[in-house]
Amino acid sequence: MGNTETSTPPEPTPAQTYNQGPLTVGSHGPVSQTAVDDVKAQLARLLVEHPELREPRRAHMDDVPAANWRFGAKPDYTLANLAYLTGKKSNHAAGSLEQVVEDLVKTWEMERSHKLDLASHRSIDPAKFGISANGGKTYDSVEAHRVGNYNVLLDSAPQELWDGAAISWTQSHDIFHETFAAFPWEVLKVFSGPPVVAFTWRHWGHFTGKYNGGHQGSGELIEMYGFGIATVDETLRLCDAKFYFDAEAFLKALAGDVPASATRSTNFVGADAPFLGGGGGVVTSEAAAAEAGGGGGGCPFKAAAPGA
Repeated sequence: MGNTETSTPPEPTPAQTYNQGPLTVGSHGPVSQTAVDDVKAQLARLLVEHPELREPRRAHMDDVPAANWRFGAKPDYTLANLAYLTGKKSNHAAGSLEQVVEDLVKTWEMERSHKLDLASHRSIDPAKFGISANGGKTYDSVEAHRVGNYNVLLDSAPQELWDGAAISWTQSHDIFHETFAAFPWEVLKVFSGPPVVAFTWRHWGHFTGKYNGGHQGSGELIEMYGFGIATVDETLRLCDAKFYFDAEAFLKALAGDVPASATRSTNFVGADAPFLGGGGGVVTSEAAAAEAGGGGGGCPFKAAAPGA
């Protein structure tokens, strides 16, 4: 009988949230420290080659007792940061509202996902904080921390696509860690400043794993576009957050029921052409005749030069 070799799975690292997602299609398993070190090197080279880029700044990560970290150690966001920098659509100016909001939301996500002691969450006002998605149930801070961000944000999705009552905090995170190696998030545009901040955002990841133990991804890009309205206090702590997005298209794309293209930006902002075609304006008979004869056609802001 021939010798058989068995490989021992690598020990999980604190990458992202105890990351279990595959870096490439078919490589599912805990992300090894060797893989994380390679990603760190890629990230360092990228920042040298593109000094205009900046890693997200998640506050309140220092001086945290080890016992307060859900996985026993400070989280490592190398995978998420590299995916964020290489896949984002906006590069906001230093100190801009977009950058401030982005860092705040990323800090909140870090605390919710990693800090066990709710009293140590400094990105929120614990007495006032509430969060909802798509006009659904508003969770207070205690309940939101207990069920987890995924269950909160997918609360209003059809039950056949996401049954939050039957999915625990751990199960909800495992589902998406086994789907994506990284699932970065960015602010696209801020429309109003504090205390009520309205903004558009984008979530995305390459579907390299299996969704909920079923549909296998092939590396396709899955996106989620939405907008949010957040109320903050004078120290920029979150008091209330409302998020809106198409949860149904996102979940159906992961289940293989619709193509990944169903999650693209046009499905968030709507069609980019008039329903009946044409330019969408009112055309008089005189204007139509002028256009047919060559006069008045083209862009109205490009008038002919004198003597032309």
